[in-house]
Amino acid sequence: MRAIACIAFTLISAFTWNAWAFQSASPSIARQPYKPAQPHGNTKIAIAWLSEVSGEVELASGFGKEFQRPLNHTAVIQGSVIRTGMGRAEVELEDQTTIRLGPGSVIAFPRLELLPSGTKAFTVRGVRGTIYVSLMPDYIIDTKGNDFALAFGTQQVSLKPSGHLRLEMDRKEARLVMRDGKGQVSGSFGSMELAKKRTFTFNLMESSPPDVVKKVNANPMDKWDRAAVAFHTHEIASPSSWLR
Repeated sequence: MRAIACIAFTLISAFTWNAWAFQSASPSIARQPYKPAQPHGNTKIAIAWLSEVSGEVELASGFGKEFQRPLNHTAVIQGSVIRTGMGRAEVELEDQTTIRLGPGSVIAFPRLELLPSGTKAFTVRGVRGTIYVSLMPDYIIDTKGNDFALAFGTQQVSLKPSGHLRLEMDRKEARLVMRDGKGQVSGSFGSMELAKKRTFTFNLMESSPPDVVKKVNANPMDKWDRAAVAFHTHEIASPSSWLR
């Protein structure tokens, strides 16, 4: 009996010591789950991709970053830069807006955001070359609340659904043509509506209003652009595309 009592006393003492040590130890800091930074409450996501790559096309994650040859369906994220040599490329946004680049062109994507409201905000910056932009009609794609802007120099163009434009620019000059739909251009000169069948020429070295002429010169890439717009519109509007 004495041996049993001794063993019991030893076990009780050990248990009491462990309990005291556990209570006296500094509490461990719980590991917090990883949450990516979301400035201004917005979630930046990859909501664009290259839907066509032909010839010399390169993609970088930002200005000053290394350019690499992309494949079709490569994601285009916020901050990306695309440039073409003897090639052409098409970028498709989540709301079926398409941007096309002819040879010798450069564009950047400073803003690709999904806002807390569920709407989307896109800003594309033209740097040089020939750039086309086309938005889907709102009877095909509901883009209500979405915000699309094309920036170049100190100017910015806002497009409405069905808007379709061509921008040709070099270091000194930019020529803007509204091929279809409606849009507005604003800058240090103020703002103006973009009428069809007119060419708006901007001097990028000054802040003066554009010269406007009732004439539109053809571009060798116009035929490709028109065919691409027709193809996308048919694909999205076709009932068979809803089953994919």
